[in-house]
Amino acid sequence: MRTKNILAIILMLALTLPAVAQKRKAAHKAVAQPVVVEETPAQRLFKTMLPATAKVMFVDSIVVDKADFLNSIPLGSEAGSISSYEKFFDRQSLVPLSVYQNEFGDRCYYADGDTLSTRLYSIDRLGNKWSKPHELTEFGNDYRFLNYPFLMSDGMTLFFAAKGEHSIGGYDIFMTLLDSESGTFYRPENFGLPFNSTANDYLIAFDELNELGYLVSDRYQAADKVCIYTFVPKFPRVGFEDEDLSDEQLRRYAKLTSISDTWAFGDRQAAFERYQNMLSSHQDQKKGSQSFNFVINDNLTYHQLSDFHSPQSRQLYKQYAELESTLATDKRTLEMQRDKYADASAREQRQMKGTILRLENQIQESLPRLNQMAKEIRYIENRIRQ
Repeated sequence: MRTKNILAIILMLALTLPAVAQKRKAAHKAVAQPVVVEETPAQRLFKTMLPATAKVMFVDSIVVDKADFLNSIPLGSEAGSISSYEKFFDRQSLVPLSVYQNEFGDRCYYADGDTLSTRLYSIDRLGNKWSKPHELTEFGNDYRFLNYPFLMSDGMTLFFAAKGEHSIGGYDIFMTLLDSESGTFYRPENFGLPFNSTANDYLIAFDELNELGYLVSDRYQAADKVCIYTFVPKFPRVGFEDEDLSDEQLRRYAKLTSISDTWAFGDRQAAFERYQNMLSSHQDQKKGSQSFNFVINDNLTYHQLSDFHSPQSRQLYKQYAELESTLATDKRTLEMQRDKYADASAREQRQMKGTILRLENQIQESLPRLNQMAKEIRYIENRIRQ
């Protein structure tokens, strides 16, 4: 009996051991499933914008202190001016804020706020006072911490930086147009790649007269530094749709991995010379001196009257310089008249109003004449040098 029980137990073990062994073998063969990392909205937005990356030549780049980059952009006076909130309003701000003032000095776009929120405002000048601030509320709450506005010379195209769900990084550059009928701006659009990145892209500015643009970004930089990229603007925008590029090549352009990669997109030497001239002029202005820099072509700039080969173009330049000086005087006079206007009597204001309007018209008429004279001078000199 006892022998039978022992045999039964041995038989049961013999039947169950293969099953246990199979389970262990199956468990050993099990392969761990890969962890699927879900893309963030910013990453999906980057992928969406990648095919529309703009084909832009970046001329040069310099690294400066983040706290002082507004003073390092060599913007021509015809493009207006950029300054800090503290310098323009002569009062402290809790966060870095910027102000854009147009070339006539009668309109400003600026950022105001604190660590919780910053918004964009506009003010107009008449007399010696600025109007009450007008908040640009049409942008809504999708765009947060709005800052660093820049208005193009058409008076309608506004650029600014903001964070939010439409950004692929921290700050992104956005563009919007003014609806002249309603006086409000349309819904902003992300300015795309390579102007924006997964880092902070603070400001974009255009010097249309000198065919240069400036982009301020902290991509690839230390915490207290930013890079000012100089590029050649292209309007309308040109992309890589007709180029046979690999995905990796397109990403290099989109991320601005190396600016030298873009030098094949234009005449970098000519653009670099224009940039150097603007940089020199900007430095001279900082020192309080005036410089004579007249661009003849992409490879040549005159600095004195003896540089002109034609007596006709030399005489034209004298007229050009005189008109330029008159224009500067008109601008200063206009500013003085505006300063006096607010404190003047009603009778004096009526008289001054006509003077202000006349000066404004003179300035508006002088600008295209100045540009036409410059074109004539360049045409004569380039024809002689051929």
